[in-house]
Amino acid sequence: MKILFRLIEAFLEMLYPRKLTCILCNNESEDELCDLCKGSIQFNIEPVCESCGRMIMKSSYMICHHCKGIRRYYDRGLSVAVYDELSKKMIFNLKYHDKRYISHTIAKYMLDFIIKIDLDIDFDVIVPVPLHQERYHQRGYNQAELIAKHLSKLSGLPMNRDLVRRKNTKPLYTLSAEERSTVLAQAFELKTPIVGNIILVDDIFTTGSTLNMCSKVLKSNGCGYILVITFAVGE
Repeated sequence: MKILFRLIEAFLEMLYPRKLTCILCNNESEDELCDLCKGSIQFNIEPVCESCGRMIMKSSYMICHHCKGIRRYYDRGLSVAVYDELSKKMIFNLKYHDKRYISHTIAKYMLDFIIKIDLDIDFDVIVPVPLHQERYHQRGYNQAELIAKHLSKLSGLPMNRDLVRRKNTKPLYTLSAEERSTVLAQAFELKTPIVGNIILVDDIFTTGSTLNMCSKVLKSNGCGYILVITFAVGE
């Protein structure tokens, strides 16, 4: 599986060579992130919490104190980096400043991280966390879907958009985890069941409430293993 991912990625790079300037500082670079910016991002390294992907101090711990006691409907959570100034800049530029090309970089780092963790799971489909249609039309795109599309191309796995958001909830960033769960109740539905093992994609993990409610809907409709992958997770 790893070899196949790498071959597909190399082939796509030949077909679609990217402009060699750093997406953060715009200086010339041999990659989408220059060595200075890449070295300044705090990437998560094992051991990490199996629920949210935050780094933890001891490998004997499976769950961090943020996630302890919370019921999760997905099977594993991974996050590529700590939510710091640079990862925040990448996400905000993608999400609010129409710099959609950043989604390709994020997808590459997600795939690299999934391969590195080596879960020994054969995944079948990639699913983005959906936006409500009203917010989609305001923004013009769903950043999670853009990331998922690139992850699909890089991995060779199909993307499925049958998970939809039927309730346009108010912004969640000011709410507690409990308040978010209440607001998100009944917010998501599946147009048709998605079978197999799923990679569920979003840009950031804060409390995990959105990803958890999406996973609950997916699990209740008969899917298999769910891996949640985000680019950044709060400290």
